[in-house]
Amino acid sequence: MYGFTVSMAATSGKPDWKGFCDKLKTGGAVAAVSVALVMTPFSAAAISGGGKDYASKDWSGADFSKGSFVGKDFSGAIARGTNFRGADLRGARFFKADLREADFTGSDLRTASLEGASLKDAIFVNAVMESAYLSDSILEAGDLHNIDASDALMPEFVTSKLCKRSDVSGTNAKTKVDTRESLMCD
Repeated sequence: MYGFTVSMAATSGKPDWKGFCDKLKTGGAVAAVSVALVMTPFSAAAISGGGKDYASKDWSGADFSKGSFVGKDFSGAIARGTNFRGADLRGARFFKADLREADFTGSDLRTASLEGASLKDAIFVNAVMESAYLSDSILEAGDLHNIDASDALMPEFVTSKLCKRSDVSGTNAKTKVDTRESLMCD
């Protein structure tokens, strides 16, 4: 980041230690401010969307339909049978959440993290899952008709298994993207 060299004073041929120390002080101050900014709690809030939000709580049966939960954290939450229909969940985090039988019909899950979440019988009809982070638990989902999973990140074997499902078909109503094309099925 900073190149520090000890230059020779033009007139005396001796090392210019004062100039070197001045550069070191300036560089050190910049580095200290950078570290302070990175280590503040505000950086965590910016990344996660505002802290723990809905994490590690029981939201089973709750109605979050059509709500805006952009960047919110549902990590470790229990949300069995929860209604997320039409919700804006871009960048939301559902790491290891219990989402069994949850309904994500028509929801926007772009860049959301569903890694390690329990998705048994969850409904994702017409969900936009572009660039979402998925694990093998997506294989347990109940209905994947008309999803757009363009650029979703998941293990290759998961994509292969998804492409064999009969409900991985149709065209997403919002993005007009073919489900099988979004997963790059043969």
